[in-house]
Amino acid sequence: MITLGITGSFADLAGTFMPDVPEWLFHDSAAALVVDGTVVAAVEEERLNRLKHSNLFPASAARQCLEMAGVRAGDVDQVAFFFGEDYADLEVGYEYLKFGDVPALSARELLGARLAEAVGRTFRPEDIHFTKHHRAHAFGSFADSGFDDALAVVIDGNGEAESISVFQCRDNGLELLRSYPTRDSLGHLYLSLLPFLGFRRFDEYKVMGLAPYGDPSTYLGLIREHYELLADGGYSLDPAAVVEHLLRSGFRPRRRGEATRTQDADLAAALQASLEDIEQHLFRYWARETRATRLCLSGGVTHNSTANGRVLQWGLFDEVFVHPASHDAGASAGAAQYRQAEEGGRRGKGLINAFLGPELGDHTAVRAELVSWRSFVEVEEIDPGTETIRAASAIADGQVVGWAHGRSEFGPRALGHRSILADARDAANRDRVNAMIKKREGFRPFAPAVLAESAAEVFDLTATRARLDFMGCVVDVRPEWRERLPAVTHVDGSARVQTVHRDTNPVMWELIDHFRAATGTPVLLNTSFNNFAEPIVQSVRDVLRCLVTTALDLVVLPGHVVRRKEGFRAALHTARIELHPATRLREVVTADGTSRRVVAFRTQGAKEVEVDAAVFGLLRAATAGPTSAAAHGLPADDDVLDALLILWENRVVDFHAPA
Repeated sequence: MITLGITGSFADLAGTFMPDVPEWLFHDSAAALVVDGTVVAAVEEERLNRLKHSNLFPASAARQCLEMAGVRAGDVDQVAFFFGEDYADLEVGYEYLKFGDVPALSARELLGARLAEAVGRTFRPEDIHFTKHHRAHAFGSFADSGFDDALAVVIDGNGEAESISVFQCRDNGLELLRSYPTRDSLGHLYLSLLPFLGFRRFDEYKVMGLAPYGDPSTYLGLIREHYELLADGGYSLDPAAVVEHLLRSGFRPRRRGEATRTQDADLAAALQASLEDIEQHLFRYWARETRATRLCLSGGVTHNSTANGRVLQWGLFDEVFVHPASHDAGASAGAAQYRQAEEGGRRGKGLINAFLGPELGDHTAVRAELVSWRSFVEVEEIDPGTETIRAASAIADGQVVGWAHGRSEFGPRALGHRSILADARDAANRDRVNAMIKKREGFRPFAPAVLAESAAEVFDLTATRARLDFMGCVVDVRPEWRERLPAVTHVDGSARVQTVHRDTNPVMWELIDHFRAATGTPVLLNTSFNNFAEPIVQSVRDVLRCLVTTALDLVVLPGHVVRRKEGFRAALHTARIELHPATRLREVVTADGTSRRVVAFRTQGAKEVEVDAAVFGLLRAATAGPTSAAAHGLPADDDVLDALLILWENRVVDFHAPA
């Protein structure tokens, strides 16, 4: 049986479905292909359309899944969507209320129409199925865990009408034990407090990184006034009351771009402590009530790896599995898996690794792409099979290396197929990668990737068994290793560890082992391969774009070592400029009569780059057809080249060098 799972809205950039679908509606679009209970391919749309947290219909992702699996659209037996049909129709209906001139279609009709456009096949209405959101999350985590039975807990902003669901899982079935209403949502509590800290939607992980710098007692009492732990694992929570209380207390929200303050860290710490307090209360009850020894976690809130680490420390379960794609993208696979189980199909044997995305390509494919980048990069061909030695040697010499090969990871963590790697022994690498490559807040930690054989020596893995190869849990660095690994040890002595196993991640294991042989240290700093403005890289082109527009020292690709060419900026003058399909140009006249020319992403309204009249004119000309700064008559001076590079760094434009 072959099932295509779908996560996302029904919109596209052209506004075919709705002129302006909000970014939160069915966010983190993805497609997954499940064959006889096993996920064989899965990819988020953001990796392909290059829009972070894209909620556009995953047309490219669906096509890629079929291609990866060698499956024709006509071979697909059914389609599974990641929300219930009544709820999907309701959300679509709310959008139709905004735009009275848009033809009104049901969610089933929209899904069928979008699929026909994407894969060239019309699915019968009876072949399209809708899965309750938390069932998709829960069954996906249970199926991928490989457990025979388990307690599955889903924690997110909301499903249809619930924010937490607890399931008993056995064989191919789910039994709902309890759901907790949306009004008590822990995810919505985080969303409510993000603006106080100067963050926006999807920045919840930043709060987790900031929390260890703060004192939770400063604001913990304030938050606790608005939640109550109840009998039988219940609780009540009022996020709106917390917001009002903070405003009345005189808490001035941090503005984006301002430095973080002590009060910001204190609030982040209190928020993290509140989450852990409620989770411990809930898990303690259900562990006692069900006597379950295994726990499966999924839902967006369970990407809080610090809280997951606490679950290991509490020792309430013998074994814990945190799904690597716990956010809504992962529900694409879960919906398809659950649909097959409903029809009596067999459950897969469990997730071997998270490398379910498209291939990067072999050294021949890489060489073909590199030809068009000669104006920007210098290329050294190396013998295939020597890539891990070259990368390990460069890292040991103090260089920061981009590393890409094979199929990409499914989920938000780079696990060694699309990674930036550095020496964890040098504290300067943490600051360098944060400031010069990621251009992100300095308080955010980096994860260590460690040989599985050495993990218990370096980290306190607790007595609770867990798969730590997906970076799902924060654990303590053993005291004797903290000074030896300053680049990956957080201020509280913790780290979000990734264990690397020879059988499931062999190339990454080999790379770290070469580094261990050279340095005596079985650990590397591992962070996602992307800059501040983009999702994790997918293709060779994405890799090279990131190399050229960051301070990476080099990139190792199959059969090649690539470095940025000195003086590459000059090539921007004659390179063909191309606007990202989501880019919008607008001219803003201010109150004093002056005008500002702004380049922005339509789907990411907060991303804006201001340019002068000359560069704005070039961009406007580029909307009509291929052109370059030279062809448009702009000088090759530093001001123009700097402006072009900033636009490229922000990913609102792309450049194609002349042959």
